[in-house]
Amino acid sequence: MSRACPPLPARRTALASLLGAGALLAGANAKPAAAAAPRASITPKFNPDGSAAHYPGNSIICHVDRRSENFMALLDIHCALMRSGMLHRIAPLPPASYHMTVFNGVSYPARRQAFPADLPADADDTFCNEWLLAKLKRFDLATELPLRMRALPLNRQSNPYNIQFAPVDAAEDRKLRRLRDRLAETLHYRLPDHETFRFHVTLHYFYATPTADEQARFFALHRTLVADFLQRAPVLELHNPEYVYFDDMYQFRPQLLLRNQAGQES
Repeated sequence: MSRACPPLPARRTALASLLGAGALLAGANAKPAAAAAPRASITPKFNPDGSAAHYPGNSIICHVDRRSENFMALLDIHCALMRSGMLHRIAPLPPASYHMTVFNGVSYPARRQAFPADLPADADDTFCNEWLLAKLKRFDLATELPLRMRALPLNRQSNPYNIQFAPVDAAEDRKLRRLRDRLAETLHYRLPDHETFRFHVTLHYFYATPTADEQARFFALHRTLVADFLQRAPVLELHNPEYVYFDDMYQFRPQLLLRNQAGQES
């Protein structure tokens, strides 16, 4: 988080000028969006000083390919957030962490809400991590890759912390739902939002409550940055999901790459 953001290339001059001038953070242009902006929610995943809280767990995710235009567009968003004048309220996530969750694993701070059905409720974190890993080592992905997602239109982007996605068509939707259902069956673990889960790439979290003016101006900035992403790289192609461990929201450590046993990978 300490490294400086590189200067934006010439083809991004318009966005750079907007941020450099501070137009959205000056106040005037943001007022029409204030009424529609959702309230900022303070996360337990960060401490009140902005440092990452200990929030361990496991998950099945796809990291965004660092060679893709999607990643470059997200990197520009990260730089814009670092320049936003809101670092006293928000914690931008490091670009290396950018991912889309395919299937939520066990988040240990929230384990009372959901836990694998075939494990004792008092099983410790290490045992649970390894229990799921052993099952996934025998799991056949059986899914044609890549997974193809499209960013939702701007008027359906309802979360100010991320960019939301949906499968590009009905066939991709069936493919992803089938994969999630098979994972839930294999792991004996199904969260309440299994059917309604919204796919997303998280950009930042609020760790301190913004003023009403800061919130309105920041959400207007977020909307502008998402609009730029929609123009540049709306389709996200994801390859083999990874089973990962994490201690906080800054790093997701791969433990296993889920593979097709029949060689369906693209």
